[in-house]
Amino acid sequence: MNKNVIYLFILILFTVTIATSAKEKQKPNVIIVLTDDQGYGEIAAHGNPHILTPHMDQLYHDGIRLDNFHVNSVCSPSRAALLTGRYASRTGVWHTLGSRNIMWQEEKTMADFFKSNGYVTMMSGKWHLGDNYPYRPEDKGFENVFRIGGGSLGQIGDYWGNGLWDAHYWDGTEWMPTDGYCTDVQFDAVFDFVRKNKNKPFFTYLATTAPHSPIGADDKYVNPYIRMGLKENVAKFYGMVTNIDENLGKLRQLLSELSITDNTILIFASDNGSACDKQGEPYNAGMRGHKGSCYDGGHRVPCFIYWPDGNLKGGLHITDATAHIDLLPTLLATCDIKNSFDVEFDGINLLPLLNNSENKWPKRNIVTETKVNGRSKLFKSSTVIANEWRLVQGSELYNISNDPSQKTDLADIENKQVELLQVSYTNWYKDVSARFNEKQHIPIGTNHETVLLTAMDVFPTKEGASAKTVWNQKGVAKAQMNHGVWAIDVMTEGDYCIELYRWAPELDLAFNKTLPKSKDVVFTEAGINIQDKDMNQAISGNEKYISFNVNLKKGQCLLDANLTTEKGKATSAYYVIIQKR
Repeated sequence: MNKNVIYLFILILFTVTIATSAKEKQKPNVIIVLTDDQGYGEIAAHGNPHILTPHMDQLYHDGIRLDNFHVNSVCSPSRAALLTGRYASRTGVWHTLGSRNIMWQEEKTMADFFKSNGYVTMMSGKWHLGDNYPYRPEDKGFENVFRIGGGSLGQIGDYWGNGLWDAHYWDGTEWMPTDGYCTDVQFDAVFDFVRKNKNKPFFTYLATTAPHSPIGADDKYVNPYIRMGLKENVAKFYGMVTNIDENLGKLRQLLSELSITDNTILIFASDNGSACDKQGEPYNAGMRGHKGSCYDGGHRVPCFIYWPDGNLKGGLHITDATAHIDLLPTLLATCDIKNSFDVEFDGINLLPLLNNSENKWPKRNIVTETKVNGRSKLFKSSTVIANEWRLVQGSELYNISNDPSQKTDLADIENKQVELLQVSYTNWYKDVSARFNEKQHIPIGTNHETVLLTAMDVFPTKEGASAKTVWNQKGVAKAQMNHGVWAIDVMTEGDYCIELYRWAPELDLAFNKTLPKSKDVVFTEAGINIQDKDMNQAISGNEKYISFNVNLKKGQCLLDANLTTEKGKATSAYYVIIQKR
């Protein structure tokens, strides 16, 4: 072969190799830090005169600020919408309990998209979108998990006794004991993941449990606020935020040390408005309402995006209305990932807005909701956001540009605007409501782990009734009563063992045992009703659980597993384990 030809071949090969390497290098990492119950006003850069958040403030200045960014005003719906790019109600999530915090099985998350495109995926902290297969994060694209159960530390789905310090975390296989404060531990897990995967493209979803209740932090974070004269509850809440801030600074320092800052998309946001001492007067940036509210204080939250390689930096201030549903379509665009699952997103790609290439952003209406008890009332718990307008619960109208505190209801004056937004919401509701009467069924008889049901996930026995459950461990200890049913999907016909518990299985306690601050309630009977099989057993009190053996046919059904007291009051069993025999 001619030497010139050989040299040319080598040159081409070298050029292709370099180009390929450059292309691979350009694939950005993604880290989303989502805090829990931190309002727009709980950042110093947003005008709070007391709170200490130097690292959030720095990110505020370094990155792009979405200053009119909206979410749902409670936990689970916000998370479902953010992770799927679809309205939460469309995904089956419109509450925080009663199984209405569980996404439909077929919904695809950010992690599904990134995993299918060669990314290593990880989540740390809080999920709150289902604790059983196939609804867990490990079933939704996350290869690595380090999470609590339920919706906050100490909820019924969490490891018994979990609190702010020295909690147990689920790693996808078992509960792992940890030492230290919750936020530190959750960030440390991410730090380890980033170090191990620094040479690979990775996607990390860090959903802190703080500053959600229970509230508290080490004295070094709380005492500065006590010295400022703030109320104790506010000082503890602010202390939790300052600890998050410190860890955010450590994260940015780690990215710098690993030389991956420029090629990492860092997003910081919160899941809903503030839960800081709602009866007091903490700083709320002049907005009306807090967590759970349909007013801006309930759903307008901070959102900062920083990515030097993508030129998403420099303090650009965006006031156009944006939302959590926009993040996934935007990330797919920034990371050059195709919509291989053919998902119909409700959100839009914000990249033209973020890189300032759009002089005039198209007008759009965004709908946000707080938790909805039943779906019988059309406008219940809703807000329609249309530029400066807010239609609240279908009847109140506010102009945010002139009235950011939403004090003046203009509905009687601006009748035409009210009608337009009512029509917009009605069309939206019709579009998302197709599956409102369906239930999220939990499969049993699969090759996956033993199924553990908790009283948090029961549906009301009366169709359309408000979601009401025993949802935390304090409620279990006090023997709070609520009777509902679980939606089950029997995947294989056969014999099953159904065990009913008074206490969390990991406690290994008998029915008649009590714990500190628990209520001494005597349960005398346990019963189940499933597929027309009605079975009951007496409880002596010495049993750790009551067991029923039953043959089940394949298909969806409802399970009523209840405990009855000596006074004849019935409640759903607090914990139920189902195993195929």
